[in-house]
Amino acid sequence: MGLRKLVRKVTKPVAKVLDKIIPNEIKPALPYVAAFAPYLAPASFAGASQGLGNFLRMGKYANVGGGALLGGGLNVLGQLSQEGNEGEVSGLSALLAAAQGASAVPSSTTVMGPGNEVTTYGGSEFFKRAGDAANTGIGKFGAGAMEKLASGVEAAQGTLGNIGDVSMLDIGKAAVIPFGQGSTDLAMGIARKALKDYETELAAYNEQVGAIEVGNDIARRSAIIASMTAAQLGQDVIDSTLEELGLKEGGIVSLNMGGSVLPSGKEMDYRGGGFIPMGSKERADDVPARLSKNEFVMTADAVRAAGGGSVNEGAKRMYNLMNNLEARA
Repeated sequence: MGLRKLVRKVTKPVAKVLDKIIPNEIKPALPYVAAFAPYLAPASFAGASQGLGNFLRMGKYANVGGGALLGGGLNVLGQLSQEGNEGEVSGLSALLAAAQGASAVPSSTTVMGPGNEVTTYGGSEFFKRAGDAANTGIGKFGAGAMEKLASGVEAAQGTLGNIGDVSMLDIGKAAVIPFGQGSTDLAMGIARKALKDYETELAAYNEQVGAIEVGNDIARRSAIIASMTAAQLGQDVIDSTLEELGLKEGGIVSLNMGGSVLPSGKEMDYRGGGFIPMGSKERADDVPARLSKNEFVMTADAVRAAGGGSVNEGAKRMYNLMNNLEARA
């Protein structure tokens, strides 16, 4: 099983639960809430991050580790809460949120036990130490970039935490990263839902068109049989004519069409196999099909599976299988 499938096996049930318990009216706001949490509530975010880090026994990395997990976790929940989400998560967005979460917590001293005092590192201090440890190369460059991000997050926290004392321009600058992240996550959720809606409508359209085409084929076949029978032509001539026209095996009538496609006073002969043009829906068991000894019925799911998801294609393949087997009998 691939990593993506493994992740979706966990996230899909979570998305379904969130979809049920969260009102649709507030879902669009959740990506923004997740993105702004480290900025507008830095003290609460830092406390929750430290508590999470301590719970996971991260020691001196309790702040930065807990911040990364909390920031990334809130982002993932914000994505999964969007209407129509079926477990899809943007890993890049979650990673960016985790980086901001790690950058948003300050350094502090916490008591891990009696006489056991441990200094935990916050965002700026952690990445500065990481850069010093790397000394040169890509590691130092990456740590330096993260240190700048941490400094930017701290500055944005100061601005957004004192909105009444700063200019609108400063507020706009400070809100660029969290607002951009929330907008991106919301747009991605909307795009995913739009794509699913389109695919559903396209499948319904294709099914309807296929049903109409097959219904027309049955009506044409019935009319031809009726006319040729009235002209007292033999069955072999009728079969040959239908075969040349591609109508010998009949076709499938949509179970939801209703009514009859047969001429008045005529009945279709189903002894050669096929679908009966009646019934309300699949598995309703309301079609009065008449079978003879040793004959066999396939379920709608089996027909659909035989056609790779298409009922029409599955019926064609089953007709071919039936004809081939009958020829060997």
